[in-house]
Amino acid sequence: MFALPNIEVRRPIEVDGFALASIHDARVHELAEAHPNFGEFLNRFTTEFGQPIVPSVFICRDDAPLTYRGIDAIAGFRDAIAMSVIPQSWAKVLRFGNNMGIKYSDYFAVYPWMLDKNFANLITSTLNMLGWHQVSELRAQSTAALSREFFDSGPLDEPLLASLLERWQRSFSTATPQSDDIKLFRSLNMANAAALLPAGADATLLDIGRSIALWSSAFEILAPAKRDAYLEVYALLDKNAWHYTPCKELKYECYGFARDQNLRNLPCWLFGAINSARNDYLHGNPIDRNRLIVSPAKRPMHYYAPLLYRMALAAFIDLQYTPSPPRDDETEYEAYLRNHHVFGRFQGDIEVALSSIIYTADEWRASAHRQG
Repeated sequence: MFALPNIEVRRPIEVDGFALASIHDARVHELAEAHPNFGEFLNRFTTEFGQPIVPSVFICRDDAPLTYRGIDAIAGFRDAIAMSVIPQSWAKVLRFGNNMGIKYSDYFAVYPWMLDKNFANLITSTLNMLGWHQVSELRAQSTAALSREFFDSGPLDEPLLASLLERWQRSFSTATPQSDDIKLFRSLNMANAAALLPAGADATLLDIGRSIALWSSAFEILAPAKRDAYLEVYALLDKNAWHYTPCKELKYECYGFARDQNLRNLPCWLFGAINSARNDYLHGNPIDRNRLIVSPAKRPMHYYAPLLYRMALAAFIDLQYTPSPPRDDETEYEAYLRNHHVFGRFQGDIEVALSSIIYTADEWRASAHRQG
């Protein structure tokens, strides 16, 4: 249905009837053998320097609900995957200084050309143009200046993704989705836009400000209000069971409250800072570089926004511990420990990474929390 040239998925991400899969997946391979033009299309992707790459593709089974084929459904699937990876990658950056992984949603950009329904010619339909061309003339490329990433080698928030894909099936298997599902996938789409690289080599403070504004909107879609929407976001974040002391302590003066009144936790303080910066940026008020840097960590505010958004998502969908059955080589107790570790470690990394805000760079390097 669409190809994603910037990532290679070696294990499919799927629900019944729909998947993001590698071109080496048996189902994709079968299509490529049956339709030579499709196989040629998949083999025509390179980097901007001519190095061959392996794209990933969305596939849909013939008997799946027709609504799965809609652009909204495909984008929603993409957005759910992106927001199950990007916050965890930023957590690794902030906690361990590991700069690898998928940190921006540009990796999930779809390639605009695809075979027509008869597998005969290439077609494109974008907001900019309608086009037709021959496969033999295609010189397909990944997005310039994105490092090559194997999708399943990075941190994938499995409990969050499983819950989001359950909601995806519920939402897009019907023509009349529930209001909460509409909010969820509208917010995920906004978050996907917020998570794009703010700019390339020409990045300025204006680009960072725009990114912060989009992140703030992604939160507020989950917790709408006629006025003072930040209060609803605070309430949403408070639904989480915060485990790490710096995220639990009620000692921060948050945006919207008088000094020393109604002290909140660190996550609420961070959203208040994001929301305040968004307001000043969009309303044309003076804002300098230091406003978009969180102290004492002195790290860019937009690094932390994806982490906080993951926790807003978890609260919105009421993410719950759901154990998987024991594997063949496991006792029930071993399965219990594995399930709790898998469920808890993703939020654990998020909370510890959020807490890096309160440390200077030297203090964090010396901190045992950074080492895990």
